[in-house]
Amino acid sequence: MSGENLNIGFVALTDSAPLIVARELGFFAAEGLAVSLQQEPSWASLRDHLLFGDLVAAHALAPLPMAATLGIASPRIPVSTALTLSLNGNAITVSHALHQRLRDTGYTGEEHVLAAARALRRIIQTEPAKKLRVAVVSPVSNHHYQLRHWLRAAGIDPDQDIQITVVPPRYMVAALRAGEIDGYCVGEPWGSLAAAENVGIPIVSSYALWNNLMEKVLAVRNDWSQREPDLYLAMIRAILTASHWLDNPQHRLEAVPWVAAAIGVPREVVAMALSGNVPGLTQQEDFHVFARYSANFPWHSHAMWLARQMQTAGQWPQGVDSETLIPQVYRCDIYRQAAKVLQIPVPKTDFIDWGNHAKSWQVQSEEGHPITMGPNLIFDGSTVTP
Repeated sequence: MSGENLNIGFVALTDSAPLIVARELGFFAAEGLAVSLQQEPSWASLRDHLLFGDLVAAHALAPLPMAATLGIASPRIPVSTALTLSLNGNAITVSHALHQRLRDTGYTGEEHVLAAARALRRIIQTEPAKKLRVAVVSPVSNHHYQLRHWLRAAGIDPDQDIQITVVPPRYMVAALRAGEIDGYCVGEPWGSLAAAENVGIPIVSSYALWNNLMEKVLAVRNDWSQREPDLYLAMIRAILTASHWLDNPQHRLEAVPWVAAAIGVPREVVAMALSGNVPGLTQQEDFHVFARYSANFPWHSHAMWLARQMQTAGQWPQGVDSETLIPQVYRCDIYRQAAKVLQIPVPKTDFIDWGNHAKSWQVQSEEGHPITMGPNLIFDGSTVTP
């Protein structure tokens, strides 16, 4: 198809696994693509290398395409996605000292996810002048929005009552060990690594907050995807093939050494994350979802939820209509083109009700067959409807 080498960026996280598997198992090569995976030290670095052309595509935070298109925390350059890479995969981790203080308030770890936030509020009320420091990976990330949502639900003002700071994923454990922060919200394996190295304890998973929301996407600059539509579709097909391969539990174990080598983390820690067996959390089959539940579809309902979080955080520009913007950024039409070649069933609609299913349910495919979806509850009962 093209002899050009395509650089795809990623950050050292277990949810970069579809890219790593596509390389290791030759799925990129099978589509006629020569691909190099380029690890970036932070989300800011990855974003800038994508926006200024060093990367043709990137393993990206789900809100990044919308944020870059609007110029939120970055230059204003049109970016889009036609492929979700993963659902879930984050956790809130606290230092041993803060965990003990939570337990001193009566928190046991067995309660609803709000119990820990309410215990945190009691600690803050005891020492309001001493602000706790909690890190996120980017101001424009699910991690930031999940943390803020969780805190607000317990009556904590995330802008006044605590100090939220940005730390790249790889440096979270070191910052917690050094006492520079009291906790963090980050993707795996950095919660599991904190537990394995006895530095911190994961207490809340992102799945427990928002069941099965898009977490990472494949982001591209619009000018590249419009200039190279065939390369783009081939790239999506290769990663889709890898994503479906990964959702077999046995295959995940096979992928552990490849992912561990790519992100520089011990195999046993990567195995914890990919199996959903994160220390401190209840084991979750859906901790990482790579393909099932039509996970790779860039649902407009998920994007609408993220737009709402950006608005709540005061990031959304005045006068921008999210319902107009979202179809331009989250390209269900391009996904359908790629998936149909692979005979993967595609959803009939771009937008579904979200936040109202506690168990598996079904949506209709364009082919007329039902697609099984996973639970999609939001911890405080919020919903997203057309």
